[in-house]
Parts: sequence; structure tokens; C-alpha cells
Amino acid sequence: MNDLTAESIRRALPGWVPEVRFLPETGSTNRVAMEWAAEGAAHGSLVVADYQTAGRGRLERTWLAPAGSSVLASVVLRPSMEPGQRGLLALAAAVALCRCLEELEVPASVKWPNDVLLGDRKVAGMLSEAAGGVVVLGVGVNVKQQEFPEEIAATATSLEQFTGRRFGRLPVLEGLVRHLARLVDGPVEQIVPSYRPWCGTLGRRVRVDVGSGPLEDLAAGIDPAGALVLAGGRTILAGDLVQLR
Repeated sequence: MNDLTAESIRRALPGWVPEVRFLPETGSTNRVAMEWAAEGAAHGSLVVADYQTAGRGRLERTWLAPAGSSVLASVVLRPSMEPGQRGLLALAAAVALCRCLEELEVPASVKWPNDVLLGDRKVAGMLSEAAGGVVVLGVGVNVKQQEFPEEIAATATSLEQFTGRRFGRLPVLEGLVRHLARLVDGPVEQIVPSYRPWCGTLGRRVRVDVGSGPLEDLAAGIDPAGALVLAGGRTILAGDLVQLR
């Protein structure tokens, strides 16, 4: 049974979402949301797809999921924050999902900056894109997959594969949006303090590709801008990170 339909989404989501567009199939929910934003979509407008053929993650990676298996959504945000603070919205989305999963009795953590993990395997990712005063925040959550392509089988998981339990996609989407609304419309200064307790990267040795080559150090903190602070004093604004054992 498909629990994600236009009617079920509109009925379940809080009043913070002014309008929903549900698509049985699309290339990318972020692309649809960006086009909708350019047409004037209001803050909180939500695009949800059952299947996407050209989903993207961070660092231009592809995000592929079988039809009916995942929560694939993008929200249009018109945040009242400085342009330099908008990168915090992807961190807020990671916190929102962790809080949602906690309600569903699934223990999650965040690998900096915004990959959500169950154990050491990725269950969800976020992609934030800005244009003018608009930010489109895309989220992909693996819910029902029982197997993954060989190239990611050792690093990816889903809620059902990890826990051995059945999950509906609608409760995951509803909880994610509910918690995201509170963070996005709350004081921006609360995002990073809310994020730190969920960040499993802190206290671990990491390897970060910073462009000039890999850098290994202990992850010591998160600064107010959401950057990773290493024990040696280096601050990492962005980069491909591996948590070392």
C-alpha cells in the first residue's frame, strides 16, 4: 500500500506548509521546487515525489531510490536570516530528521555536515540550494529498501533494513516537516546548539579532503557558522569527510 498520496500528505502535514505538490515521478524535487520558488511559491511550500530519476546529493553525487521506497521531498524556504547563515538550514534538517526518528524509536546521528546515519551507515542526506532570497532544501530518506547497489551496499541502509521493522513513509515525512518548521522559524542562534548533541563526528578522528589533499585530525567542535573545528585549530567550511575507526 502506498501511504504517500497528495491527499494523505495534505491531511497529515501541519499548517506551516501552505501548499503541497505531489509527483508520482520527477527528475529532481529540488529542481521542481526551485522553479516553483521562481514563480512565487510561499515559505514552507513542499514538493514530494514517489520516485525521482535524477536525484542529487551533496558534491554532485546521484541519489537513486526505487519507486515507493523513500521519502523524497524539497521545501521552499524564505528565511529571515543573513545570507551567510543559510548554510545552517541543512544542519537544521538533519536535526529535524534525528528528532523525528527518535520519536519512532530509531537511534540516529549526524555525520558532519548533514548525512544522517544509523550506526555507521547512511540513511538520509540533505541538499541545500539558494537563489536570491530563497533556499530550497531537499531531503532523501531511505525507508523501505532491503538491498542497495554493490557500490554503496556497505555504507547505506534504510529504516526497515537497519531495524527489521516496518515503517510508513508518511510518519517520517510528517515528523521531519514538523521539527524542521520549529527550527527554521525559531532563533537562528539555536540551530548549532541543537545540532551538536546529534553530531556523531565530534570526538572522532576524521579525514577531510580539503582540496589541497587529505587532512587527518580529531573533530573537536562546531563553530556558530556550522563549520567543523579540528583539534589542531583548523576550521573546515566544506569538504568530503570520512569518520575513521
